[in-house]
Amino acid sequence: MTVKSVLNWILGILWIPVYLAYDLLTGSLRVGWEILTPGSRISAAFVEVPLRCRTDFEVSTLANLVSLTPGSLTVAARQDPATVWVYSMYTHSHGSTVRYVHAMEDRLLRATRPAGKPPRAEDLERDEGGQRL
Repeated sequence: MTVKSVLNWILGILWIPVYLAYDLLTGSLRVGWEILTPGSRISAAFVEVPLRCRTDFEVSTLANLVSLTPGSLTVAARQDPATVWVYSMYTHSHGSTVRYVHAMEDRLLRATRPAGKPPRAEDLERDEGGQRL
């Protein structure tokens, strides 16, 4: 382990509470605004999200982080293969919810793994010119 990877790990640990506080604030404001204003902008959906988490701790922590955010709830989680099913009140598309959970997973893995987060399969796919597909 290099000094840089240790520093990144420590920063990842320190960043989780800041990110969660921001997410809680913005989610609370969004749900509060929905309650106080007429009409409804809710577009709810259940979304299955594949994960890179390997341990029970990582899967359960991610499921709890998603559930802590107002407007989203983890309905179920599975370890092998690691998957969560998320109910989201504000789903613009399937991909938006998947990206939200993956962003949270990236922050969690950065904090729980000293070696850092592993790349996603879609991040590795490149064409002949080296461009992302």
